[in-house]
Amino acid sequence: MEKIKIYVHSFNISTLDFVDKEGAQHACAQAGSTAFSGLKHYPSSMDNRYFSDKERDALTAVENFCKKKGYEFEVIDLAEKGFLTKMRLRLKGLTNLPTISFQKKVVHGVATEDALEKLVTT
Repeated sequence: MEKIKIYVHSFNISTLDFVDKEGAQHACAQAGSTAFSGLKHYPSSMDNRYFSDKERDALTAVENFCKKKGYEFEVIDLAEKGFLTKMRLRLKGLTNLPTISFQKKVVHGVATEDALEKLVTT
């Protein structure tokens, strides 16, 4: 059985460069580099990825539909894809996110249950 695919683009909110007034006045910030001498930023699997509200709603709608109807789905995060893959998808018409596809049919945005039903039946 072919999976329903949902294309999204996550983002990462870095807290490494943000300093507020209280943080700048904290003793650790005043101590110089010795206070942070053993700490490192570890990218990749330890990063937290976030979705926009629209993408999160689309993911929830597809997940609930698949649980109810017995379909499988796959989340394709374009933030993890390379430039060539993104360009190929753009040439195929994937310009608005989130996008939900099944076989060769596509729904852009947050799909209703009726839209998802039409996507998988016809």
